[in-house]
Amino acid sequence: MSNEKHMRLAIAVARRSESKGNLPFGCVLVDGEGKVLMKGENTIMTSGDALGHAEVNLIRKASKKFSYEFLNTCTIYTTDEPCPMCTSAIFWSGIKKLVFGMSKASFYDLMGRSNPNYVFEMPCRELFDKGGRKVEVVGPFLDEEVALLHSART
Repeated sequence: MSNEKHMRLAIAVARRSESKGNLPFGCVLVDGEGKVLMKGENTIMTSGDALGHAEVNLIRKASKKFSYEFLNTCTIYTTDEPCPMCTSAIFWSGIKKLVFGMSKASFYDLMGRSNPNYVFEMPCRELFDKGGRKVEVVGPFLDEEVALLHSART
């Protein structure tokens, strides 16, 4: 299974999200054999739904289609370290592994922390550590490529 290939696909999904007028965040769900099962885009701007994060959108679809046991064999690739809401959704879905691109700290270093309404800088590992089920986390990964998604907005 190629982490680079799947992360670059998540980056492409984020670009597609942005081209539709949304924020540049994307993710993909991959099974244990490395097959891409589905993609998730951010839809906050076009849907008017504050919960329209890429990971939540993907997990809503995935949990209707796949069992918890099956999701426990899957990996989610996200362009950015998930926020606490998305981290919790990953935990509750049963997804086994998370690979993320840019860390929360690096994201806020790049984008700024001036608006407290949009800053929630809890590392996903810290939140996962509070849960009873272990979720494997890899990241940051290809963070410089992910940073290019956001640097155009600074």
